[in-house]
Amino acid sequence: MERSNIAKWLFLGLAIILFFQFGKPLLFGHSAPQLQPLDVNDSTAPAERAPAEACVIDGDRFKAELSTHGGSLRHLWMTDPKYTTGNGERRPMDLVTTSLESRMPLRTDLRLPGGSTPQVPFDDLDWKLSAQDGKSCTFTYADDATRLTKIVAATGRPFELSVQMTVENLAQEPRKHRLSVEQTSWRTQKETEGHLGLISEWITETVAATDQKTERQHPDAFEPGDFKDPEFTAERWRRTPGNARFAAVSSSYFSKIAIPLEGPGQPTAETQIEDIWDSSKFQDKGKDPNFGHVYRARLAYPEQELAPGGAVTYKLLSFTGPKERDLLAAVDHGASEVINLGWFSPIAKLLVSYLYVLHRAVGSWGWAIVLLTITVRLLLFPLSIQQIKSAAAMRKLKPEMDEINARYKDDAAQRGVAMQELWRKNKVANPVIGCFPMLLQMPVWFALYTALQTAVELYHTPFGPVIPDLSAPGKYFIIPIVLGGSSFIQQRLMPPQGDPAQQKMMMYLMPGIFTAMMLFLPAGLGVYMLTNTWLGIGQQVLVERYLKAKNERAGGIKVREIASAEPQSAMKKTPGDDDKSAPALGKGKARVRG
Repeated sequence: MERSNIAKWLFLGLAIILFFQFGKPLLFGHSAPQLQPLDVNDSTAPAERAPAEACVIDGDRFKAELSTHGGSLRHLWMTDPKYTTGNGERRPMDLVTTSLESRMPLRTDLRLPGGSTPQVPFDDLDWKLSAQDGKSCTFTYADDATRLTKIVAATGRPFELSVQMTVENLAQEPRKHRLSVEQTSWRTQKETEGHLGLISEWITETVAATDQKTERQHPDAFEPGDFKDPEFTAERWRRTPGNARFAAVSSSYFSKIAIPLEGPGQPTAETQIEDIWDSSKFQDKGKDPNFGHVYRARLAYPEQELAPGGAVTYKLLSFTGPKERDLLAAVDHGASEVINLGWFSPIAKLLVSYLYVLHRAVGSWGWAIVLLTITVRLLLFPLSIQQIKSAAAMRKLKPEMDEINARYKDDAAQRGVAMQELWRKNKVANPVIGCFPMLLQMPVWFALYTALQTAVELYHTPFGPVIPDLSAPGKYFIIPIVLGGSSFIQQRLMPPQGDPAQQKMMMYLMPGIFTAMMLFLPAGLGVYMLTNTWLGIGQQVLVERYLKAKNERAGGIKVREIASAEPQSAMKKTPGDDDKSAPALGKGKARVRG
């Protein structure tokens, strides 16, 4: 494509973007702000509250604090040195980010919406801390109609808490309840926004997994108009069809999961993402610097009616911790599905499993990435060889191609015909066809990219003196600079194709793009890309040398060599060379002298 055409399309694309960004609002004005129709009050609590009392559980690799207000989590600190935060003195990371009592993790709500004879008077109850031993907390609640017992205990496995809830009806008549248990997270819009290809580690989604499907939702699935969709319940929750396997809120590296174990009936998995901003001060929520979302995922059990003296017990499992593959596999119940590996997840899972094998062998995640990249490159070598062969052949034809470019520099159509004829006579595959093997490799590269981008195993993991954290951009931009230089060398080795001006542009543009991109991407990806680039250079050089030696032995194509320092005008020509030394057109067809 001519540069003038490229510039034309770029200008048109830029004009369209500017119109939608600035022109459309000026012409048609801004649409009126809409609030989510979250008009169901599920935050009722006694007007006068008893003083809150805390209960602490020391578990394997975590410490949790629960409150008698709601009997829910207030803090869950991860105690591994790896999971700390703070610019100065490092402190354990707390995975509980909400503060409103009705939005705390492991909240248990028993009230039916609109029920006439509810089992309990409020959504948020004042519990009594009846027992604690450092490994479990026993909360009780009692009034004239109800006795509740809620036991939260460490299971002995990392980041796991068991929850057991018993409901007894003390009333003289039947009473109804509906248990829901939720996991929550709060993040501002600014925290979840990525930039320049870097995905924020705090980008969050809800995950609802049932025996029919697994659904992941982001805030754009809860626009005000979406609540009219049939997936939404009367309580404004989005319900996933089927019986729940788990409900979770999950960021790039961490997850909070609620799993049903025992209970009367099968619960459903429901999600809701609330817009939170100060609408009294900001008409546009995007203008509020504190605009954010509360992510909610819950297990909602079927409605239960207890006869006088009747009782029922529910048992659940909670996991609140890092998305380490072996931990999630131990949790079972399909909890590993909280790791979102995108469209190519089967390939990505295989690559990650192999990465674990390599890590166990070498004891370093950085070297495991290097070995993984080498393995993938070797496995895909049969697909790469055709492209490299084509590149080698193209390099030999560079003098003829230069002549064609010079002769038809103002006639793109004739230049293309001449190039095709040159490639045909020398049995060189069209560069476009030569790209097919590379396209076939793309799923593997995308899967590997996604796997490394979401691997909590790389979180705060150093590699060598210049990479303090494989999950963050490297130190002093050494990786991007080296990668840019390596990419430039690789471009120099690539065969000449098309317009020389475009070739020159690509030679500098591609290294520039790689360098700029890696300034902000995790260093683990940089290790992968750098290793892959060096392997690509090595493959290119070795295969070209092999093919050159093979052709020389077989008396292959003889190609005139032109010294790079010698200008084309200095080429020796004999009378008639203008017609013979370059592809010529005759009777509407380009021909190349073989």
